[in-house]
Amino acid sequence: MPETISSGLIGFLILMMISEIILAFIFAVIAQVFYRKMGLDFKSIFKGFIERVFLLICLSQGFAHALTLFGALKVATRLKRQDADDKDLAAYNDFYLVGNLVSVMVAIGYVILLQHMTR
Repeated sequence: MPETISSGLIGFLILMMISEIILAFIFAVIAQVFYRKMGLDFKSIFKGFIERVFLLICLSQGFAHALTLFGALKVATRLKRQDADDKDLAAYNDFYLVGNLVSVMVAIGYVILLQHMTR
C-alpha cells in the first residue's frame, strides 16, 4: 500500500508542476492583454504558487474556512481605491479578481486530484 501512495503522490507532484508552468504562461498572456506587459513575472509566479500550496494544504486537511482567510488577506492587501479617472486601476482590479478566482479553482482541483491519486 505505501508504494501506491508514494507513486500517486509523485504523479500528483509532477502534474502539479506541469500545470503551474502552464498557468504561468496563461497568466503572462492575460497580463499582456490587460497591462501590455511582456514576459514572465517570476515574483508573481512564485507568490501564486505559494498561495495555491497554502490552499491545497488547508483544503486537503478539511480547513475550508481558510478560503475566507485567503479572501480577506487578498482584499486587505491588494485592492486599491478606484477613482473615476483611473482606467488602469479598474483593469488591474479585474485582472486581480480573475487571477485569484482561477488560483482558488486550481487549488481546489489540486485537492481533488490529490485525493483521487492517493487512494
